[in-house]
Amino acid sequence: MAVKKRPRKKKAARAKKSAPERVRAFRLSPHVRPRDVDVAVELDPSRSTAFKGTVAFDLELDRRKSAIELHAADLRVGRARVWVDGAMRRGQVVPHPERQTVEIRFDAAVPAGSARLELAFSGRLRADLCGLYQAKVGEQRYAFTQLEAADARKFFPCFDEPAMKARFQLSVTTGAGNAVISNSPAERVERHGDGTQTVQFARTPLLSSYLVALAVGELDCSEAAFAGSTEIRVWHVPGKGGLVAFALEAARETLLRLEAYFDLPYPYAKLDLVAVPDFEFGAMENAGAVFFRETLLLMDPATVTLMEKKRAAEVICHELAHMWYGDLVTMAWWDDLWLNEAFATWMAFHVVDQWKPEWKMWQDFLLHRAAALDLDALRNTHPIYTTVRTPDDANANFDVITYEKGASVVRMIERYLGADVFRDGVRRYIRRHRESNTVAADLWNALSEVSGEKVDRVVRAWIEQEGYPAVTVRRVEVDGTAYIELRQDRFYERPPRTAPSPAPRWPVPWVGRIGDGFLGNSHSVRHLLTKRRDRIPADGADLSFVYGNADEGGFFRPQHDEDVVKDLIENLNALSPLERMGFVDHQWALLRAGRSSVASLLDLIAALGVERDADVLCALRRPLATMTRRLAPDTGPDIEARLRAWIEVYYGAQVDELGWAPAANEDAETSLRRAEILSIVGGIGRATAVLEEAQRQCAGYLADRRALDPNLADPVVAMAAADGDKALYDSFLSAMRGASTPQEHRRFLLALGDFEDPALVDRTLALSLTDDVATQDVVFVLVRLLANREARERTWEFIKRRWPRLRPRLAPLLATRLIDATPGLGTRAHRQDVARFFRENPIPSGSRALRQALERFDWYAEYRRRAGPELAAYLSGLTE
Repeated sequence: MAVKKRPRKKKAARAKKSAPERVRAFRLSPHVRPRDVDVAVELDPSRSTAFKGTVAFDLELDRRKSAIELHAADLRVGRARVWVDGAMRRGQVVPHPERQTVEIRFDAAVPAGSARLELAFSGRLRADLCGLYQAKVGEQRYAFTQLEAADARKFFPCFDEPAMKARFQLSVTTGAGNAVISNSPAERVERHGDGTQTVQFARTPLLSSYLVALAVGELDCSEAAFAGSTEIRVWHVPGKGGLVAFALEAARETLLRLEAYFDLPYPYAKLDLVAVPDFEFGAMENAGAVFFRETLLLMDPATVTLMEKKRAAEVICHELAHMWYGDLVTMAWWDDLWLNEAFATWMAFHVVDQWKPEWKMWQDFLLHRAAALDLDALRNTHPIYTTVRTPDDANANFDVITYEKGASVVRMIERYLGADVFRDGVRRYIRRHRESNTVAADLWNALSEVSGEKVDRVVRAWIEQEGYPAVTVRRVEVDGTAYIELRQDRFYERPPRTAPSPAPRWPVPWVGRIGDGFLGNSHSVRHLLTKRRDRIPADGADLSFVYGNADEGGFFRPQHDEDVVKDLIENLNALSPLERMGFVDHQWALLRAGRSSVASLLDLIAALGVERDADVLCALRRPLATMTRRLAPDTGPDIEARLRAWIEVYYGAQVDELGWAPAANEDAETSLRRAEILSIVGGIGRATAVLEEAQRQCAGYLADRRALDPNLADPVVAMAAADGDKALYDSFLSAMRGASTPQEHRRFLLALGDFEDPALVDRTLALSLTDDVATQDVVFVLVRLLANREARERTWEFIKRRWPRLRPRLAPLLATRLIDATPGLGTRAHRQDVARFFRENPIPSGSRALRQALERFDWYAEYRRRAGPELAAYLSGLTE
């Protein structure tokens, strides 16, 4: 990345042709700070990718400086001038592309105090979804920003560090037909005689540079909705105005609840929600102008699935929570990114659960948490708090450790302190630090002050230490008294040969569920486990069962001994759906780590064959799919068929019970259960009758999108694709191109990756290099193909062969997901090939992801050797 120079002007800075892939660690001087920033930019994305502008900084200098350094990347920067006490001095622009900065040098030092620095800059709209970039919809062209983590420097020269907060005022000159959206309301619009306009926006409150927003192009906006006095609008490309109602409702309902939680009004002058047609993130919390993927804002109430609505509400609330926790109060540096993201993640589930308790959002959270527990069980994980030196380091931390593990720790602390105490501490933290920057200790101090607890002693190990414990739970009796024995050790998916010394410990706020014998009741037992091993009295209970993570409130794996597991299976109805979901996920993880057996997991799954909660059934899909699609076929030619038949034996009765068509006045839970059962029996078990009916249902859905229960659309389309021919592929491609909603477009696009015919796989791969697949979706199509057993080898060869064309279509933060998907290739030879390829073709922010992928290759080789014979023996034993 580099700084470009305007040709034939001595004082302009220009990028070198070959900039280094990785930017050097660098921090700006703390002695020069911006106060007010004025950005004037000229662009018209419908006519050109070029843009130019000027930026002026009102600065405060703590000491005299002969040079001022600030960030700029891939921009031409020139016409440097500084004004001090009414006198102007010219500066020389010196680029430092290795650290993405320009240095403005002066003949005489600029004295301490106030100064005004002015620069001119120009560049081109990018194609990689970061900085100021171009998006395409048919013949229409748009410009959008995506500036987090460190990409404001690719839009305009700036002090691009979160602690360098300033008040920004944007002025944009563009075509008169373009809408222009930024963080603040427009103050003035001036029309020019040449068909252009200049829109000047009000100055923002104090913001970090990564929160500046700009959207330019032919966009329409909705009627306003109001949350109190806050005006909320949805902006979108033309023709989609009928799809905004749910987003407006979700924004209004969650914003009101967020204001009540923080006991502070929404801190910005307006709230625009912008549906961006090509966007790297799911959404971005730009203050006052929040950007989203279209799938999260635009939906048809007649065809949207309940899961799509829940996901949209959760993300909308997540971004709105950032208006306080991230925008108003911002982490001082990227090593505390989790302060923003973990809290917003927790807050979204908390608030949406209050709004829609029937959605059971904390059960959804458990499905997200599973990925964090998996990743954090690797040796190549990282702590929630991680040292960040470069932009690539910051980007690497946008992962499930920062978000879902961080949110799990927040949830654990809230449960430990109590909801009201925790909320009061958060309110104190926000009020004390509004419009400033913080570190983790600021939050712990506020929580400690209101609770009287030394919160940092409980939470520090969870934040600063990588990994998490397995808590072994045993029933013991000593001198006729019943005890629960707890022992903690670090949980690894692939344990190292030599355990680290000293072994890590965590203060575990343990809560267990205890069965009260013949009474059929249960109660909770609490204990702060700080030792390696401890015993707690069982309070006289008969201990018919012990479940070691009540309500799944802790971020750890409970490991029950064999007798306790049998008792739990006999008492499944005494566990909550959250606990049944957790029980499945933990037993699956224990099997993968060599701490439990295939028989133990499959006995549990068999006992859940009558399960009626859709989320518990969803939790079953992951272990069943992995064993059926990877372990079984890798173990022996008949093992896969036996396992698929086993699935139909235990879950097929629910297909017969539920059928395919919803009953009159059917509740949402039954509709979701039907979708999960069909996914298990048809999608994983490949039951012939289910697959044949899926083909018929899909034909009806292609003819009329309202002919099918919306919650069945994804499994039906996926099952039809797996057995689909060229005619069906062409129908899907046509449906994708003509989709009337973003969800429908995404559904048919990703289903193209489920076809198994080699010729159709090749067509999908070729499609990924065309405008039929937006930049935001390229990685997801390739990941889907890598998960397809019949397509993965061709996909990997395609990636290697077409890398020069493919690489520019991989957005920086999404590119690591491609690395994450490679362990599905499976073999030792593939491991060596993946390692070689990505070391020769490195992805910025991808070094940790590569280490994790290689570790997962190694894990699978060991798991297959160990679990394959167990699976074969289990299935053989059923037929003997």
